[in-house]
Amino acid sequence: MDLSRILAGPYATQILGDLGATVWKVERPGSGDDTRQWGPHGRNGQSAYFLSVNRNKRSLAVDLKSDEGKAVIRKLAAKADVVFENFPPGKLDALGLGFEVLRKDNPKLVMTSVTAFGQTGPLANEPGYDLIVQGYGGVMALTGPVEGPPYRVGVPIVDLTTGMNAALGTLAALRAAERDGLGQHVDISLFDTHLGWLANVAGNALMSGQPSPRLGNAHPNVAPYEPFEAADGWLLLAAGNDAQWERMCALEEFAPVRGDARWATNNDRVADRAALAAALAPVFAFHTRDDWIAKLKAIRVPAGPILRPDEALQHEQTLAAGMLITMQHPTVGAFQAVGSPYHLDRTPVAEYAPPPLLGADTEGLLKDELALSDDEVAQLRAAGAIG
Repeated sequence: MDLSRILAGPYATQILGDLGATVWKVERPGSGDDTRQWGPHGRNGQSAYFLSVNRNKRSLAVDLKSDEGKAVIRKLAAKADVVFENFPPGKLDALGLGFEVLRKDNPKLVMTSVTAFGQTGPLANEPGYDLIVQGYGGVMALTGPVEGPPYRVGVPIVDLTTGMNAALGTLAALRAAERDGLGQHVDISLFDTHLGWLANVAGNALMSGQPSPRLGNAHPNVAPYEPFEAADGWLLLAAGNDAQWERMCALEEFAPVRGDARWATNNDRVADRAALAAALAPVFAFHTRDDWIAKLKAIRVPAGPILRPDEALQHEQTLAAGMLITMQHPTVGAFQAVGSPYHLDRTPVAEYAPPPLLGADTEGLLKDELALSDDEVAQLRAAGAIG
């Protein structure tokens, strides 16, 4: 049962839905998930944003503020394996729908909570916005030109990676519930997730005790590892070790830097990164982007283009991997989306049901799961508890 909305929570439950979970998406009657109204792109009243993270779900419109609606949620939770939510800490407890209440009728229940800063600490009650957590977590201080304003990452990376962590934590808790017969509360925050993927940057900062410098497109531990401008556009070069560097320098175009003692090892190159980039820059003007990529790949030096998202989506690798899927929506019609990145050879992701219309499954689910009669469903609708 998915009580979440916007991105991190719905992205997590879409992952679980792709992997075979039955997902009941509970939404506000009348308006639903906020992202149903988020433009600018959409079709026939359905936003592209909502469609991107809500497939393989069934929608129930239930008013969590009404006593009748709360009773419906408690009954559904008694039949669920997981309750997923991203309300502010304490909100579900205040509604009488917290973990301790719901687990009484379902000891194996797993509740996964996604928040901005977790359940405790001085920021626990702060609202959960990807942009704000990018600022708190450090990535914005690292992103952008060396001189100039900080940049947010171009996708909501904290929300998305938090969704991945939430799905992973949920699966671990489900495995433990199968083994032990007891569920548990899984607490996943945007802030903790962000800190977790600082990775080598965190290691450098903790080891050195020094501030992490903003390097633009360069790498703190490897050089050359950044874009260079060719005769007709930009390419990416990732000479990740000394052997790759030496193979690159063996090309005739790199004679000006070949054998220079200042850059003999990766640590030397990292220490003199700016001078190295300045020496390499004029070399790349000799050929086109595609010519350079071909030359470098031929000697096993990693290189590639910088594609726009629309180009990446139509790349031959994308198509070969089957990463574009088509779904048939009741009002949108046929539309494309990015498929699941999980490729399981025995139990593959086999079905992609389109994101549901608001409340489309309310009546059917209440009858099927709770055995409510037509009259009982009608009474709930008349009371405003369901939509």
